[in-house]
Amino acid sequence: MKKAFILLVAGLMLAACTNGDKSDSTSDTDKKPAASESQEQAESKTAEDPVGLEEGLKADSTEVEYGDIAKGDIPANTKVTFNGTVFAVEDGRFGLKKDVTDSKEDVLWVDDIRLGERTEIPKGTKVTVYGSYTDTDEQNIPIMKAVFMDVN
Repeated sequence: MKKAFILLVAGLMLAACTNGDKSDSTSDTDKKPAASESQEQAESKTAEDPVGLEEGLKADSTEVEYGDIAKGDIPANTKVTFNGTVFAVEDGRFGLKKDVTDSKEDVLWVDDIRLGERTEIPKGTKVTVYGSYTDTDEQNIPIMKAVFMDVN
């Protein structure tokens, strides 16, 4: 009986030591540095705040001309800004030209993946598109993905 009591007490002491060490080590490993916590908060705020995301994209994008894209001077997946006039709207895609009166002018197709508020953009509207140049389609026409669009 005495041995059983000693084993029981020893077992309880070991269990208490193990639980105490486990909770201390768990809390130490679960703690994140303050810098990574603030970074995660900033990322979640940006994801929830399209205005912050919009300002960031607009600041990081480079204004391009159609000629630069046609020559291949702009690498695929580059953040770009393009100014043009909508001359066609088809299935969530806009056709843009710098000068809609020039029938020979080349076209830039813009896939509409806008974040935030979506508004209808009629033909003849001058717009500034912020997004990324993706590549060309089967007919070698440049395509851009519009993340944000400003009506001028």
